[in-house]
Parts: sequence; C-alpha cells; structure tokens
Amino acid sequence: MMVFETAGISSLQDLGRRGLQNQGIGVCGAMDSLAVRVANNLLGNADNTSLIEITLGGVRLRIEQTQWFAITGADLQAEADAIAVDLCRPIRLEAGTMLHFKHPRQGCRAYLAVQGGFNAEPILGSVATDIRSGIGGFEGHAFQRGDRIAYAASRYPGKTVRWHTAWANPSFPEAGPLPFVPGSHWSWLDKNRQEQFCSTEWRISRNSDRMGLRLEQALHPESAWPSLLSSGVAFGSIQLPPDGHPIILAADRQTTGGYPLLGTVASIAHSRLAQCRPGDHLSFEPVSAAEAVRQWRRRELHYRQWRQHMAQWWHP
Repeated sequence: MMVFETAGISSLQDLGRRGLQNQGIGVCGAMDSLAVRVANNLLGNADNTSLIEITLGGVRLRIEQTQWFAITGADLQAEADAIAVDLCRPIRLEAGTMLHFKHPRQGCRAYLAVQGGFNAEPILGSVATDIRSGIGGFEGHAFQRGDRIAYAASRYPGKTVRWHTAWANPSFPEAGPLPFVPGSHWSWLDKNRQEQFCSTEWRISRNSDRMGLRLEQALHPESAWPSLLSSGVAFGSIQLPPDGHPIILAADRQTTGGYPLLGTVASIAHSRLAQCRPGDHLSFEPVSAAEAVRQWRRRELHYRQWRQHMAQWWHP
C-alpha cells in the first residue's frame, strides 16, 4: 500500500488504450512511453504494467509495504527519508519510508514503477487516466491527497544493486533538432516559410499540457488556407491553427483534428517532447518516413537486447 501525503500533478498510467480511436476513444496513457517501458523492465515487469506519472514534482508518498521500485524519466530530485534516490535502477524501499519528489532538475515527468504494478481495474483494456472522460486511473481522476493505492508484496528480498541504466536517464540528455516527417499540408507552405519553420528556435508556451504542446512564436502562411475535413492525428502531429501558433499533439490528444498538418515528430523523439517544460526551446528537422522507421528500428533492437538482459537478471 502507498499513501499520497501530497499529490501534486500525478496520475496512474500505462501505455494507453490502443486500437479504439476509430470509435472516438483517445489513447491517453503515459506521455513518455520509453520511460514507462524502462521503469517496468528494470523490475522485471511487462512493458504495459501500471505505474505513476509525476509532473514537475511536489509529491510525497508514504510507503506502507516493502517492495522494489524504479524511477525513470525526469530528475525531480527524488528522496527517500531525505536521502537522494538513484534513478534508473531498482531500489528497495522499506515500509515506513517517505518518498519525496521535489522540483525538476532536468525534464518534466518522472515515472514511479513498482514490481508487479499498482492494483487497478482496466477499462477498455487500460488503466490509463483519462481525466477529461473520467475513466481509468484511480477512480477516474488524478491522484489527490490521502489517496491509497495497493500493490503486490515483494518476492525478491535479497538482491543487491550497484548499477543503473542509461535508458530514459536524465543524466544522458539528447540534443539537436527534433526529426519530423512532413505531412500532407507541408507543401502548402512556400519554401521561405518551410525554412522559417525549420530554422526557428521554438519556445514551449505555458498553455501546454498532456493534450498538446503549444509554441509561442507564430508562422503565418502567405495566403489563407482552405477549410479542411477532420482527419486522424497521432502523438507528435504538428498542427497549424489559424492564429499561426503550432501545436504538437500529445498523449491526451483528440482522435481527429481539422487544422492543417505540417508533419509528425518521429517516434524516436517522443520522449524528448514528453520531457519539455514551458519555456524550453526546440527546433525541427525534416526526415523521410523511411529514415524515421530506420532510426526507430535501430533503437528498438538495442532496447530489446537490454530488456532480455534485465529479464535474466531477475530470473537467472
């Protein structure tokens, strides 16, 4: 059992509700899916095991049952009984421990996984919190002070851990432009505005959330664009609304959108998007769909090799 002494902005998540967008049901799920997978595999869990997403810190948790945990994603200066906690490795917390996520040193969203996952009833195949619809998660809402959530008892009391992984580790940040695959309306921009989009250091607006990241600067087409029928959208879709301020859609996005689609951020860079805070800067670099797939496959190959190693560590 775990008790929220303070909850901040935290919610129960997994990898989301897949395959239901054609019925108008959003995917939701964790913003940083790679950090989720890494946190779970550090503990021998399946990729899609439920965990807690913590945004920007300000969370205090009282551990009431000894168990193995892992923290990945952002560095929110986590402490256990006022002692700094190592990220990206299994950590054993004893009953009575107070786990505190303070303020972000790097990144935006941290993920707290527990061995065996947190107890929650899936809805439409997922425990992901969909706050707008009031489904999933902890009784359909984000965590609040005083909430108590259960998890399984520890099965591995005797292991010693003296290592950590570079996967989803804020100590190894990625840099450079975000690769994006130009979309169906990219050609509507003239060459000068295409160059402007790619050369601008875009700033993340304060009006950003789990639905989408809004950018402060504007990009105005040479002439007005025609109205469009709505079409499907994905995590990383870059829309250009009439006010000229691009929006990058994220986990809690709607299932369709009617704004022109400039492109979609390649999945290899989704973790970087998820860890952006208001005020951060980013830029874009166009890549082909084939190159985006090649980069993803290369990362997945390395990740799956590491995952096999972790499975053998827990189950030799």
